[in-house]
Amino acid sequence: MQKIIVADDGSIFSQKAIDKAIELAKKEETEIICVNVIEDFCPIGLTEIDCNVVRDLQTKEAKTITANAQEKFTKESVTARVVMETGSPAETIIAIAKREGADMIIAASHGKHGARKFALGSVTARLIEHSPVPVLVMK
Repeated sequence: MQKIIVADDGSIFSQKAIDKAIELAKKEETEIICVNVIEDFCPIGLTEIDCNVVRDLQTKEAKTITANAQEKFTKESVTARVVMETGSPAETIIAIAKREGADMIIAASHGKHGARKFALGSVTARLIEHSPVPVLVMK
């Protein structure tokens, strides 16, 4: 059985990664682990109270993103595990891939901050550079 990690930040670009994972799962027995990472940072100049508000908003957004992903997998009759973790997105996705013994990571070429002026999104570029398994990049 193939095991695939799908990076999902809720962007329209990451929906293409989810679609590809669903396509692969329908062709062969595949375990899908869909990952949303809440980036743990607090902008300079914010108080701890403000940072807690930011974290709460990020967590609320992540819960919506993961619920939408699970709904899509269910609608397509594909079994997937949807997880939400906090940390550096690329490092966390790679750690999950290693921990789970993944065969592949599927990620979008650009995330929700996806400025087209760069060749790749920064998270995807780091995944490609540091992943121990192949990274399929969806445009």
